[in-house]
Amino acid sequence: MAADTHGDLKKVTTQGSVIQVKVVRSDVIPWAHRRPTTADWRVVIVEDADRLNDESANALLKAVEEPPERTVFLLSAPTTDPADFSVTLRSRCRHVYVPTPTKAHVVAALRMGNPELTVEQAEWAGTIANGHIGRAKGLATDEGTRAWRGRALDLVEAIFDPATAYLRTRELSSEAEKESKRRNEPKEEKELEQLTNALGLGAKGKGAQAATRGSAGVIKELEENQKRRRKREEFDLVDIALMDMVGLLRDALMVASGVDVDGGSGNGGVGGGSSASGGAGGGSAAGDDAAEVGPALINPDRCRTSLELARRVSPEGLVTCIDAVMDAREAMGRNVRPAVALDGMMGTLQLACGVGQR
Repeated sequence: MAADTHGDLKKVTTQGSVIQVKVVRSDVIPWAHRRPTTADWRVVIVEDADRLNDESANALLKAVEEPPERTVFLLSAPTTDPADFSVTLRSRCRHVYVPTPTKAHVVAALRMGNPELTVEQAEWAGTIANGHIGRAKGLATDEGTRAWRGRALDLVEAIFDPATAYLRTRELSSEAEKESKRRNEPKEEKELEQLTNALGLGAKGKGAQAATRGSAGVIKELEENQKRRRKREEFDLVDIALMDMVGLLRDALMVASGVDVDGGSGNGGVGGGSSASGGAGGGSAAGDDAAEVGPALINPDRCRTSLELARRVSPEGLVTCIDAVMDAREAMGRNVRPAVALDGMMGTLQLACGVGQR
């Protein structure tokens, strides 16, 4: 199972923006109706059930409603909100709530899987990952992931610089496209080579031309799938950047609202009021965790930026900023180009922060 080679386990993923209906009809459902081979059950795991569109969700509905005798469907989605998960499909499922990992859980997972990390490195990555173990691993071990986060947070600081703000949004969009291309090119070359070898392209001799007839359509389908994968990764990179921005704006909102927050190890509390035990957001954590001053900053290494935002922008303005970033995410979900969504977001951010207003 850990190696994804178990005969009775099927993971349904997609390289594009949606799980296509033809995958559900021709691949998932026929597989689910076969009997187990080595285990007691067959298990279908739809890793990104929020990527089921109306057609593919409806195609899966009957199988989930009346599953084969020895088959279990597990559908994973961010939330049960209609925007993430089909209401009709949800009504046929048993909801199992999976809580977001705590910082302590993320740090423990990092140390276990990456023993070369120091405590400080794991603590830093576990804090800024905001409960996402995979993101924490990338931040702790990959310089490119750390650089991408820095680029996103720099975009928040660029709000107050009208001369460069829109250049930064276009740069972020352009870099996401380039990074997606860089990550996928090696896979694409290998896939194309394997396909051309399988089709016998370039072969000579009697019957070679007839054997390769129709190969152009197969190659075109591969290229389209690769294009969808690139586009999804490009959008995902921008989405990650937007969530990093939300985290920094959330830190500033907490400070602006006068909440006592823990600025991280060595930084002390940030904001007004005392840090007496039992204050707002205080209390002790479960197990051996030490008592915290209050809710922790997601980005303690950008504490100065949070303080400056809180000084210059009202809490209401910061809420508007967070809404603007989330609106940009929603727009990209409707296939609005990242460059357009980011430009619109920056305009709203500057209005909310009073940039250029007397």
